[in-house]
Amino acid sequence: MDFYIIAKELLTQYYIINPEIKFIRHNENITYKITDSESNKSYLLRVHKPSLEGLFGIQHTLKGIRSEIEILQKLKHKGLLHFQKPVTNKLGEYVTEYKLDNYNHPCYATVLEWIEGDTLTLKENDVNKIAYNLGQNLALFHTSLKEFKPSEDFLRPNYDADRIDIVIDELKYCVEVNLFSIEHYDIIKKVLITVKNQINELNTRPNTFGIIHADMQLGNIVLNNGNPCIIDFAFCGFGYYFFDLGSAVTVFPSELRQTFLQGYSSKASFTFDDVRFIEGQIFMDIFISYPLFMKDPKRNTWIRDSAMRVCDTLCQDFLEGKEVLYLL
Repeated sequence: MDFYIIAKELLTQYYIINPEIKFIRHNENITYKITDSESNKSYLLRVHKPSLEGLFGIQHTLKGIRSEIEILQKLKHKGLLHFQKPVTNKLGEYVTEYKLDNYNHPCYATVLEWIEGDTLTLKENDVNKIAYNLGQNLALFHTSLKEFKPSEDFLRPNYDADRIDIVIDELKYCVEVNLFSIEHYDIIKKVLITVKNQINELNTRPNTFGIIHADMQLGNIVLNNGNPCIIDFAFCGFGYYFFDLGSAVTVFPSELRQTFLQGYSSKASFTFDDVRFIEGQIFMDIFISYPLFMKDPKRNTWIRDSAMRVCDTLCQDFLEGKEVLYLL
């Protein structure tokens, strides 16, 4: 697959003059940094075709991509965050169809504005301030979309109790191919059932469920003039705000996690009494990631190490009601 040719052909459909093309990676999407030689403005070009079959989801369909754009447009309207705004093609559309060779289904491409800066490394001098500010920005993201009313055709992934049921069934495959033991599977199942019970409780409480980012990790946090900007909404969908809090808090070492949560609580409703819900969503995040890679022998070996590390102590402590937030 010639990534340069793909990008060059796609960019003929955009008002970008003499583009400089830099391939970034092929993971959940094929991504490039594009620089307009005339304006010196940069963009992110995404071709929505994952590198692995397990990574494919409704977020790669036309409805799914248009729904992501709908979320970004709502964020733009609110104007509270610095994020990657979508760019239209020459037809005034946000999604461009593209036919990849040796690929039966149509692929779709989108262009977003580029955010200058470096991804978070945790080696920054002001990492305490960054942790606090990231908590604030995540809270602003959640609150900006609390009143979001999706269109009739809106379609994005769901990170709910039904997702847990699906994953419990899918993870039997890991036992079949010896990625982890039946004993570890039973522990994972018990944890996920406990998380389902937590979800049942969360469903009785207001303002716990909505649009979430669903992929808070170091690579998706860019420092722009010191401001930790959240990027890459490819996996965003419906879920519990604690899910984002869980994945984001584990970005930081244990001594910074309370600082991050304090930042979040300064802009959104949160109490430290709810730490156990965050822990449950962290386990959910870990275990729903296994099926994405489990059928690729070149990229699934980390699952074995992860399951062994998490199941042997942390899961057991969680099931016994012990606090594990600062150990995960």
